[in-house]
Order: sequence, then C-alpha cells, then structure tokens
Amino acid sequence: MIELASPHHGVMLQVLPLLFHLNSKVLPGFINDDVPAGLIDYQPDKTTLDKAKELETSFKYRRKALRRYPLRGLYLIHPQGVLNATDNGPLQLWLLHSNNVNDEQRQGLTLKLDAVVDWMQAAGLTVEYKLLAEADLHTNSLQGWEIDLLYHSGMVLAGSVPYWWLSTTAEDQDYQHTINEIKNQRMLNQVSFVDFGAAAPSHAERIFTLCYQAIKNSLHSGNDWLELEYLHTQLEQDELPCLSHLLKQQVHQQKLSLSHDISHLKLLQIAQHNPASHAREALYLVSSELLSKSVKQARYPWRRAFIQSLVEQWNWSEEKLQQLDQRDYAANKRCFELIGESCHRLLKQMTDFAREHALEVDSQLAELKKCYQLRFKPAADVIDCLPKQMRPASNSDRLFLHRFQNHSDWFISFQLLQKPTDSALFRHESLLHVLAWAVSNQILSRSNWLSVNDQLQKVSTNTVVELSQHVFRRHLADSDLFTHSNAATQPESIQQIMLISNLERQASDSLSQQGLQLSSKQNDPFNYTSSRQSLVLSVDGLLLSNTGQWHSFALNDDHAPLELLIYLLNWQPSSLTQENISGWCPTPIFGQSITQRLNSLTAQLCRHYQQFPQHGRLLLNYAGRAYSLQWQDNQADYTRRPASQDLWQALAENRHVFTPSALDNYLDSDGLFNYLLQKQASNSISVFIYLEQNTIICYLIDELGNLIRQQFQHLTESTLVAHLHKFLSEIKNTRQIDQLRFYRLRREKQGWQRVALATPAQTRGYLPITVTMTSPALDAECTVLCGQKSFRGRADEPALFSQVHKLVLSLRQQKQHYPIYLNSLIFADGSSQPTAVYMQQKYRLEQLFNPN
Repeated sequence: MIELASPHHGVMLQVLPLLFHLNSKVLPGFINDDVPAGLIDYQPDKTTLDKAKELETSFKYRRKALRRYPLRGLYLIHPQGVLNATDNGPLQLWLLHSNNVNDEQRQGLTLKLDAVVDWMQAAGLTVEYKLLAEADLHTNSLQGWEIDLLYHSGMVLAGSVPYWWLSTTAEDQDYQHTINEIKNQRMLNQVSFVDFGAAAPSHAERIFTLCYQAIKNSLHSGNDWLELEYLHTQLEQDELPCLSHLLKQQVHQQKLSLSHDISHLKLLQIAQHNPASHAREALYLVSSELLSKSVKQARYPWRRAFIQSLVEQWNWSEEKLQQLDQRDYAANKRCFELIGESCHRLLKQMTDFAREHALEVDSQLAELKKCYQLRFKPAADVIDCLPKQMRPASNSDRLFLHRFQNHSDWFISFQLLQKPTDSALFRHESLLHVLAWAVSNQILSRSNWLSVNDQLQKVSTNTVVELSQHVFRRHLADSDLFTHSNAATQPESIQQIMLISNLERQASDSLSQQGLQLSSKQNDPFNYTSSRQSLVLSVDGLLLSNTGQWHSFALNDDHAPLELLIYLLNWQPSSLTQENISGWCPTPIFGQSITQRLNSLTAQLCRHYQQFPQHGRLLLNYAGRAYSLQWQDNQADYTRRPASQDLWQALAENRHVFTPSALDNYLDSDGLFNYLLQKQASNSISVFIYLEQNTIICYLIDELGNLIRQQFQHLTESTLVAHLHKFLSEIKNTRQIDQLRFYRLRREKQGWQRVALATPAQTRGYLPITVTMTSPALDAECTVLCGQKSFRGRADEPALFSQVHKLVLSLRQQKQHYPIYLNSLIFADGSSQPTAVYMQQKYRLEQLFNPN
C-alpha cells in the first residue's frame, strides 16, 4: 500500500500508529495531554520516526514504558486491495480501547480520530473510522460481515492480533469453541490477542447495498467490473462462504502473497461457480499491467510478476493480451458495453432479490434504472461518451473530417476516407454534434492536426477550427454523467447552453447586390434593413443538463430563433442564467451582433420564465412581423399577432387567466414597458401616475397582467388618485383581490424609478354616480344612478349622458365645467371581467359624461 501511494500518503500511513501511541503537540491530531495514548505491544521503528520528522522537523521521541496501555489495537481496512488500488481509495480506520477508558476520555479519542481523519482527507485520502471498546466485541456491536471485512482486508497497524489467525478453516466451523480452548491453554499472552468474533456472510440489506454501490460506480467510472461479476455470483448462489475463509485457505496453502488480495479472492469464488464470466478480464484490466508491451523497468515488479503468473495459468494467447491492452476508443467502448451487460443482468437480479427478501428499495432501484438508461440508452440528441476514466488518453494523431457530395452526414476518422461506406469513428448529420462527440471522448484535442474536407463547400477549415475552439471552452472533455441520487431522480434541466448561429448558411442583404454591407449599429439582426429580413437563418447548439449529459440540436427553418425559444421552454429552464449562455456566429461583419442579440434574448426569456414558470408570454418582432410566444401548463408555442395590433393593444387583451408578459428589449427602447411589468402579480392591482406638464398619464396593471394606459388633463395628482382609489377599492373588495397599490413614476438618468403613494383620504363634495350595464358591450343597455335620480339608455348614447351632465350642472350652478367622475360600475350579467375592462369602460363613460 505504501508503495502504491504517493510519497505524502505513504508517510501518513506509516505514522498513523505513532499518532495514537503518544500525544505530541507538533504532530497531527493532537487534542490535549489527557487523551488516552499508548498502543499495546507497539514500539515505533527508526523508519517511522524519520517519517514523523518529515511531517514536523521539531518532533522528538522519547521512549518510555507505560504502566497501562489504554489502546488495544489500531487496524486499517483497505476494501479495494492492492491489485485494484487507487491512491485515494476508501479506507477504514478502527481503534480499539480498553474498558478502563471512561466517557470523558472516549470523547477525547473521538475528537482525536476526527482530527486525524480530517488531516488525511485534506490530503486526498477517503477515510472513515470506528471507535470500539473491548466490551463492544461481546455485545454484537459488530456485524458478521464487518468482522469478515476486517479479516480479509484488514491490517494490524499496531496492538493486539485477532485470535482468528490462530484457528484453521476446519476449526472455524465451531469458531467460539476453538477460541475458548486456545484461551484456556494459557500458553499465550492474552493481552497480545483480541477476539473480534466469528465472521459471517452479508445479510440481505448489506448485499443489496453492495450491488447498488457497484452499479453506481460502474456507471460512473466503469472500474467495478470485477465486483459486478462477484455480486452476480453471490446472488445466484444460496450462500457463498466468507472471503476471509477463502483467504485463510490461501495462506495455509502457502500461496503467493498477492493471492490473498481481495480481488483475487473474488476471482476464485467467481471461477468456482461461474467459469464463463468475464472476471479474469476484469481483474487483468484493473491491474493496469500491459503484458503485451515490453518494459525495461516495471513500476511495480511484484504486481506485474503476479499478473504474469495468472495469465500463464489461464493460457491466454498473445493476441488476447494485445486486444486487452488496447486503450483506444473502440477497445474501451467494447469493454464498457460488456460492463453494461453485467450491470443490466445484476439489476434484474437485484429486483428479484429485493422482492424475495421484502426489501423496501423501490426508490434505489428506480434510481439505478434511470442511471442505466441515461448511460447505455441515451436519447438520440445526447452526445454519447464513455465515462471519464475510460476515455482514451489525448494524442496528437491526425484526424480527418469529411462530408461527401450528395451526403448530409459528417464523418470523423483517423484515416482519409474515400467513400461514405468506409469505416469511420463516428458520423452524424450535425457538424457540431460530431465535434462535440470527438472532444467529449478525448479523440479530438487542441494538439490534433485536423484535416477538413467538405465536398458540399459550405464549411471552411477556418470555421471548423474556430468552432472547435468554442467547443473546447465548454470543457466537454471534463464533463461526465452525474450518477448521484439528485441527478438521477430530478427532472432534467438546463445548466449551460452554447448557441451557434448560421453555421452552414450565410445571410445576405436582399437589397444589396454585393451581400452584407456596413450598416447602422442600431439595426436589429432579427429585423434587418427596410426589407425587415432576419439575419439568423439557423441555430445549432449544445446544452448541458443536470445529469451531466450534453444534448445537441439543430434548427434550420425560417423561424429558427423562435423555434430556439420554444425548444428552451420545453426544457423548462428554471436554473439557466446569463453567465451560462455562450454563443458564436461565423457570419462576416454581423457575427458579433447576431451572437449578442440571440444570447440576450435567450437570457431574457429564461429570466421571465423563472419568475413565472406556470404561465407567461414574450412579445417580439421577427422578420418584420409581430409574434407572441406563450407557455402554459408545460406547453409552449408562438403565434403571429395581427399587423394592426400595437403593443398597448397586445398588452391589454383582456385575458381571463393571469398571464404575465414581457417585451423583447428591442421593442422597449426606453425600458418603460418591462419596468411597469415588473409589478405583475396574481391577485394584485398596481397603478402608476406619471406627470408630464399639464397631463397625467396613468398606467394600470390588473390582477391578470393586463396593462393599460390612460391620459388625464387639468387634474391634480391627489384628485385622480383619490377617485381611482375609491373606484378600484370597490372592485378589489367585490372580486376579493389581495392588493391595490399606487406609485408615482419618475424618469431619472439611470432609468425609471417609482415611489409608493400613501392611501388617500376619502373624496368629499362630489355627487356619487353609479352605472349598471347589462354587459361589457359598448352598446349595452345601462342605468345611470346620479344621487337619487336614475337614467336609462344605451351605454354609447350621447343623449343619455347629456341628461346626466345637465343634471349635475343644475345642482352646481357656479361650476360650469364641473367634472363628472364615475364612482361605481356594475355588469349586471354577472360576468367576471378583469379590472382593466372596468377601467377602460370608466374612462370611456367619463368621456361621454364630460364631452368638453
């Protein structure tokens, strides 16, 4: 283990017993001098002391005998073994103390273990610990499978040796009787030995957990193939013997030390029950010894020699070794497909096993099935790639990118292809998809020489090179499928997106014989020049989801930007931010403006969706035509708005469902519309008062998101607010609307500002007027109640309102221009109308009341 570890990790492993043998203020893990220290039968050797000085040059060790040694033993468990070792593989550290340690001292040992484990984990080692008392070993605090793990993968770093090593495999049939006889012989120093108990096979829950972890690890990195085969054998058999039992047999038969390794023990059990498995190939691959290749000096000669002896025992041919030693994409792909078959077989067994043992593991099984589906049966638009650890090492080989005449697919290969039927590494109709696949699988890197041949002559070499650079910047080679529980169980959502405009189609100015020319920077790429054409003819893209998968898409119709927005909405972009949107456009002169336009519109749509994910719409113009893009109940679409409809009409469509709106920023030059629309809220009415010389402009957003504008002259702000508050309060109370707010609107250098207005006092001195209409129709029958007198007629009949006007003037003889305000409006048909409709009718009726 020390040889396999990095130098720093090797030092850590060697000094571990010393950290618990004494309390040194200069060494890691020191808490205080009261923490129990001293491991029985342990004295550090010179190598350990030298390593401790490497950690801290000021460390000095003084040998001294202790009356009592409170710590019985320190044990390190390495479940992976050394044939399948990684420097940061998971470790377990067990510390056993005597029964004389009190609760306060035990708490100190816990703090020390925490500190030591934190020190190791900070350096990249994954460590868990277990603190045990001697009494715990007699109260079944350790399960049988944990004891088995200690025996077959544990090392005594210091202290008492398990009694288990003093019995034979035959004597283990009655383990406790055997150990009791050994103890009664009194021939051994019993302090130097400790009884952990008998090993036992794993129980059903433990076996399921091991299967779950093995499949997760295999789907993520492909490095648990041997474990998959072993667990498959374990589920097939009624009960396999403990691996510690097999280990003791190997020791008694005086086999090579590496025959005791956990990986080889599993291989022996698999071979006994399932000779046709791929366990041998799995063991050979995890050892990383390429025996078909000659080496002058093996890095680990002992491991290479052991694997060589196994291969000779298996009678493998040189051709088989060469095939296994290939590390290119095709070989790794074949290997991973075999791993996938093992995962699928084991997953089916787990389902039956869980049912047989009545395990409540439906969520775990669903998670594994989802992960398996994502890895081995991805959607058609997903960039299919190997796990990161199985991708071939980057190289500088020459790569060829082809597209043949009368063929839509792009081909990538290591050799020059002559025809479409020649064997290629990968092919796809989308150039972006092919490049993303090559980068993801580390076939294409920055050091490759890429030769491009497009017989359709739509894409130049420079375009491909620049596009590749943009793909590199997305770090596709570093991304991988997320197999943690959240990613597997949550719906897919967008994390990043890259947009490529006009990759194979170049826009031209229909009014110019010479193509695109320099033009005003104010032109909108979606509505360019007086011909109102769009300069965005296609949009290709890459999208990273929360599963870690990259999706590609290509939109090539005449409404590509609109289709892009619908595509995004179908993904429900709840977490996509402007920082995670990037783009590129190869179109000369206008490439940068096209990219900025598309990126900013995408970001605006995402922000609006994130604020209103249930319902919403975005108004924009495209190619000289007005469109409304809407989403509702996870459905999205865009429609053309009537050419005669202006923005105010579109924003006040009298919708009967709360549908918050946003305007494309290009339609909102001064930002007023979107500033007002910030106050959209279900069950809320907001009124904005803007003073402009002798005119008051009133903006109202009702409870359904309708936005209207009305204009008043020769009227004070306080008078208008008072009347509107009285009128709208009645609607608010009748319709049970939660909020009614008034704001004063101001235009500053930095943009629009609003200030909340206090609720006005009740207006006095005005004659109350109520209008009751049979319906909201302009010519509906209506009744006007003015004080105690009523008038009847049509709602658009000037003579009716003239009578009311004359009545009011007769009551106020000194006020020839006394304004008439509508205090209350009622629709007798009982229809539920938006507040905006009431306001529009109020404004219209007051114009009839006050013709001058």
